Amino acid sequence: MVEEMQMDLRTLHRYGGDGDDDGHGDGEDEDDVLDLDHIELCSFMEQIKSAVQLVRAALQEKVMRMTTNTRGGEDDDGGGDEAFPSGSGHLKSVLESLDPQLKQCALCLAVFPSGKAIKKRLLIHWWIGEGIVRSAAAGKACFQDLLSRGLLQPAMLRPHCHTAHYCRVHPSVRDLLVAAARSFSYFAFDRDGEPTDECLPGTTRRVTLCRTRGSSRHGGGGGEYVTVYNLSQRYVEMDEAWLGEQRGMGTLQLGRWQTSPEHHVEMVRPGGVLGAAAAAACRNLRYLSLRGISLVESLPESIGDLRDLVVLDLRACHNLETLPASMASLGKLEYLDASECYLLDQMPHGVCKLHRLQVLKGFVVASAAGGKKIPPCRLADLAALPLLRKLSVSTGRQLPVAPDDELPRLHGCAALESLSVRWGAAAAHAGGGGRMDRVRGGRLRAFGDDVTWDVVETLRVRFLERLDCEWRQLRSTFGKLRFVDKRRCPKLSSWRCDAQGIWRREEDDGGDRN
Repeated sequence: MVEEMQMDLRTLHRYGGDGDDDGHGDGEDEDDVLDLDHIELCSFMEQIKSAVQLVRAALQEKVMRMTTNTRGGEDDDGGGDEAFPSGSGHLKSVLESLDPQLKQCALCLAVFPSGKAIKKRLLIHWWIGEGIVRSAAAGKACFQDLLSRGLLQPAMLRPHCHTAHYCRVHPSVRDLLVAAARSFSYFAFDRDGEPTDECLPGTTRRVTLCRTRGSSRHGGGGGEYVTVYNLSQRYVEMDEAWLGEQRGMGTLQLGRWQTSPEHHVEMVRPGGVLGAAAAAACRNLRYLSLRGISLVESLPESIGDLRDLVVLDLRACHNLETLPASMASLGKLEYLDASECYLLDQMPHGVCKLHRLQVLKGFVVASAAGGKKIPPCRLADLAALPLLRKLSVSTGRQLPVAPDDELPRLHGCAALESLSVRWGAAAAHAGGGGRMDRVRGGRLRAFGDDVTWDVVETLRVRFLERLDCEWRQLRSTFGKLRFVDKRRCPKLSSWRCDAQGIWRREEDDGGDRN
């Protein structure tokens, strides 16, 4: 019944498109999700489905207890373990059945508020940072396992994508996780089960930043920590000497985890903090996030000393103007997000030396003007990245329009599955996501002569008034195309899209390239 309700709801609106997972659990951009309040009902259906499963399991357990307790003894919920909330027998058994890896993944969820949407990608990056999982693919598998067991609920689903890119923690599940995390000294909590920013040596090895007003200087506690995670701190001040001593730290999330840009974060002396993090003692760092932090104008050259760094999240650092040439030394980097950094006008040439890079967001097409201190990286240079599968491109401040010959240069990126192109900051909130070649705004006229894009299955084009391409030519250029989303492109009237601008190959009566 729940599945039937979901299918009915998905037919109400054709907004968005087929989702994509780039391996880091990031199958859609957040700007797309923020505009999808009208499909929240889909999320409710998934929550109802998960809740029904929990109720069924709880009823089965209750029946079993009533059958075995024939003498009318008091139900102690499995031995009277006071570490867990009363009435949580089924959830407790689910948690206890997890293998050590999955249990650690689940305990990380205890610090998040119940009912709030959490980005799957951020969880996976945290797990990678701590070394709980070795790869994004392993993190994705753990995420799906937690969903199937009912410890996570899908959130903010899209009508044309069956993959959950966001999740929520049910209040009853969070109560269980808090109790378990407290018993394992995984985090520090107050009496109400809310995380605190205490550094207690010998107990927890994780520090949460969670003061919503004012600022506090974090650090100074003895011992080594594996994670510093900003939950709600708006003004972050770190003890640089303490941070430089954290030899085993793998996750440093100083930016915001929330989707909404309303959660503003500022950092006191960002240069000193990042310099300390990049010190020799902190070279084991695998995940560094400055996401959404203002007043960060540059990164220190010492950032190149973070040789084990796998994920660098700089999204929405609106004051960031330059990236250092030393980034070429980040040989293990797989994920780099510099999107919504509108003051960036080029990427350092060393980016093309990051041979493990799989996801690159916010690549800036630099102008041809001379006098640049650091040689910029060009689109053609990205062909040197054999594993690059997802790429988003924007134009810099000095280049309001990208040359028409830029896109064909990407043909050398053999592994590329997802491409997003944006002209200027004004187009940054137009929506989109998924496995795509997504092109928005600007003066693009063609996709390139004698060029084929055989790996592209999903194509979105929006606000391209000058793009002129016949349907037959499109099908020839994009041989494996399965999904098209077209909006406000007046010269593409020959495209066989419906009234919402959507075309699907399986729904096309012709089913061919005509």
